[in-house]
Formats: sequence, structure tokens, C-alpha cells
Amino acid sequence: MDSLDFLPELTKKEEKYVTRVQKQIHYCSYDQSYDSGEVVWIFGDKIELTDLLYNCNIPEENWDKVIAHLSCPSCGHSNFELVEIVGLQTKYDREIEEHTKKAQKKYGKQIKDFELHLEKNPMLGYQHTFGRKLYREINDKGIPSTTVKGDFFRARAVRSSEVFTSKKMSKAPPGKPTEGRFNHSGQSHLYLASDKETALKEIATTEDPLLAWCQIFQIGDDIHKILDLSFEWMDLSLSTSTLLLSLKMYRAIDRTEGNKEYWRPDYFLTRYIMDCALMLGFEGIKYNSTKGYSGYNIVIFNPESHKISSIGTPIVESFIGKEKSHRDFLDLKDF
Repeated sequence: MDSLDFLPELTKKEEKYVTRVQKQIHYCSYDQSYDSGEVVWIFGDKIELTDLLYNCNIPEENWDKVIAHLSCPSCGHSNFELVEIVGLQTKYDREIEEHTKKAQKKYGKQIKDFELHLEKNPMLGYQHTFGRKLYREINDKGIPSTTVKGDFFRARAVRSSEVFTSKKMSKAPPGKPTEGRFNHSGQSHLYLASDKETALKEIATTEDPLLAWCQIFQIGDDIHKILDLSFEWMDLSLSTSTLLLSLKMYRAIDRTEGNKEYWRPDYFLTRYIMDCALMLGFEGIKYNSTKGYSGYNIVIFNPESHKISSIGTPIVESFIGKEKSHRDFLDLKDF
């Protein structure tokens, strides 16, 4: 028998009381850290349930029935006692929520309309209102830039008995590349991954085992002007560009499921961003991997202008195919 069968029945008014209180609860003691058996409160502004019930204007004669129906949305804990401490949404959390809603309301429909515009007019992005806003955001440094240096990785699938050299692992000759996330057809840029696993995941197209050549490349000098489109939700702050936030919420930078072999509309917007970055003097773009949990990728527009060298020779790696990225959970296509 389900535990819900033992909960006291509520009147319509009591159901409204439960809804009113439940909206306020975001955390409980089970979500917090512990030190020597003592709760170290980290998440939420703590308040005793009796005080919360009082603040929500719940009549005292209804308290027992109301708390029997409450639960923690973070961990699922229920069976609260009146003296238990729960966590309310902090002022900063409320501000972050409002910041996110503002981004969603301000740009959601514009992004969708811009993508439709690019499908019809892929070379005329700047003629659209959002296209001009995006250009200005990049130009005015609303979207941040970063510096890259150090070791990065590149992988290519084994498709024949050919032994790849380091030169073969570098960027493709001009005219050879198909259109990619940040390059037009025939446009040759150097794509690199932050680690070997990410590089392998980026070329995996099925869940089947994969053999791939893997090469380490070292960026020996600081490449300063890299447009930073990488984003982690845990790092969201009030200073995060609402336009960049909207692009991430809508997955406009990450999506690939609409692409076909010779028709890749999900790359129209990202290639427009690349065109803007190139025109404004950026050296490349940093962006999240859509295939993994922590890695990121960079694309360097003109690698020959920097001290980028291969380390050793390519080696063959085996890898178990693609997996679903944790970043897919925020698919807010319908704003």
C-alpha cells in the first residue's frame, strides 16, 4: 500500500494551504552538509516550520494536516515535524530566477524568429533585428572573451588502414571541410577539445565501440581574444549576459538534431556568430561540448598565426560510443 494512502484527507481550503506553504519550501536539513554529526546549513534561508505556517497565515488547527502533505522538492523528504527546519529561497536565488525569466521573455521568440530568418536567408543575418543585437553584444563585450593556452586534443575516426601523421591530424586544407558548427563549407579552422575523452566523444556518432586516432596539440602562446560561449548553470550569476543566457536556454548553440547530411539549419546561427567574431577581430571561440559532462571545445580561426605544435605522434584509442549530455536537460524550445 502506498504511503499516500495514509495521508489525511484535505478540504479544498486545506489544499490551498498546502500549496501556499509548499511553494515556499526549497530545501530541508537533508540537503545540507554535516560536520561531526551537526548540520551545517548551506542551501536556503532556514526557518522553523511553525514560523513558516504562521507567516503563510495557516490556521493553527490545520497545521498537522498541512505538514503531513509537505515534502522537500530538492531531496523528496516528507513526514515533517512542526519543529523541523526548512530552507526558503534566498534573495539571491529569487534574483537569479528573475534574471532567467527576463532572458527568456526578452529574447526567446526573437531567437526562434531569427533562426527561421536564417533558414530562408542564411547570408543576411545582419538584416534581422536579433542579428544586429547579437553583433552589438559581441562587439560591446556583453559576451565575455577568454584566453587559451596549453595542451588540447583532436581525434579522427579510423576508417582505413592508413596510418595518420601529425600533419594529417591538423586542420583540413581549405576547400575540404564540410560546413560545421563554426565554419562554412570549405572554410578551414582548427577544432580542439579540452581533453582526450571529449575529443573522442565529439566524433562518436553511435553507441558502438570506436577506434580513433588521437593527437595532442600544444598552444604555446596565449591566444587572448577567444569569444567565450561556454556556460555552466552552476556558474550563472546576475552579470551573465541575458542574450547569452537565452541562447543557452534555447540550445541555439548546442542543437544538432535538425541537421541532415547536406542541410544543417542548426549551424546557421552558430556560423553567424562565427562571422561576427571574425569580423570583430576574435581569434576563435570556446564552447561547451554537447557530448560530455565537463569538457569544452575551442575553434581557432587562423592556427598558423600562433605557436601551435603537435606533441608526439597520433595514437589509436578505443572508445565506447556517444552518451547523452547533462546539458540536454534544459531544452526550452517553446518559450
